[in-house]
Amino acid sequence: MAQEIEVKFALKDRPGLVRRLHEIGAQKLYAETFEDNIVLDRRGELRTRGSLLRVRKFGRYALATYKGPMAFDGGVKMREEVQTGVESFELAIQLFDSLGFKPVFRYQKFREVWRVKEVEVVLDRTPIGDYFEIEGRGAGDEHGQRDPAVVRGSLPPAPAHARRPAGAHGVSPRAAALTFSCSAVQVFSY
Repeated sequence: MAQEIEVKFALKDRPGLVRRLHEIGAQKLYAETFEDNIVLDRRGELRTRGSLLRVRKFGRYALATYKGPMAFDGGVKMREEVQTGVESFELAIQLFDSLGFKPVFRYQKFREVWRVKEVEVVLDRTPIGDYFEIEGRGAGDEHGQRDPAVVRGSLPPAPAHARRPAGAHGVSPRAAALTFSCSAVQVFSY
């Protein structure tokens, strides 16, 4: 199975980061696009294991994703990830619901996607702030394993004020949903 390897930071200077991406020859893959995410679980069994089942709508695309438990290596998050495109965001949620996986959390963001060498850099605008993440892609061995050094070494280090300690998640456990208009969407609590 593939392994997700990423590091996330608070984004304090979006124009500065975009300027830096241009300077190092990054390619913009997707302009800022609205993204809607539903996390599903069955009586807490995935959450208890530190795993996650998510259905995402990104523009005209829909994806179903399973993520295994997290591990950290030098501030870089790693976890097993299985992801596939699905025909319909709504039907995927209905399918998982039929299997006992109920929506437990919803989060939304606007995401812009860039490629630098072997990694993706994504810029997220969320209801709780702006963030960017660097995720390794294509640096795996024959088993799909990726080297955290590829993620760490692909961009210059973030300034000290933008770094966060390993294991910090930066998300309030009190949040029932991270949506832009809670009155316009269904809210789930996790």
